[in-house]
Parts: sequence; structure tokens; C-alpha cells
Amino acid sequence: MLVILDSDHSEAHVSDELRHYQDLVSPGSYLIVEDTNINGNPILPDFGPGAKEAVDAFMSGNTDFVLDGEMEKFFMTFNPGGYLRRVAG
Repeated sequence: MLVILDSDHSEAHVSDELRHYQDLVSPGSYLIVEDTNINGNPILPDFGPGAKEAVDAFMSGNTDFVLDGEMEKFFMTFNPGGYLRRVAG
């Protein structure tokens, strides 16, 4: 099952979503985190910790998901580093 997170973009909220929805993602499928480009990544530098920071913390030591840069091959995305492919679990 594919899961797309696109609601409140604060770090705390996205972190909660990642924890709650990760088990719904089937191996080989994706957990996509929208709007990882905020908080200076590269837009809205004054937003504060957001989706990208939540993804970074979630991926730290996580062996069930990998970041899939292939999904960004055309360099046009609002979700840089936000395509998490489930590889285990």
C-alpha cells in the first residue's frame, strides 16, 4: 500500500504520521512525504522545522525504508528526499 503524507507540515506532526503510518506501507511500495522543500530546503526559510527534518530523524537508523532518489530524476519536486521506499519489514 502506498501512503502519502500531506497535511500539517510541522516536524512534530510529520514525525507522528511517519510512526503511525509506516506499517501500512507494503514492501516495495512508498511512503511519500510532501513539501520537504520548506524551511529553507530551498523555500520558506522561516517556516521552522518541518517535513524534511522529520524525514531525517525517521530515516536515522531505519533499515525498513530507503530514500529513493530515482523518483527525483527530473529535479522537479516539492518533495526532495521525501520518497521513502519500503525494503523490509
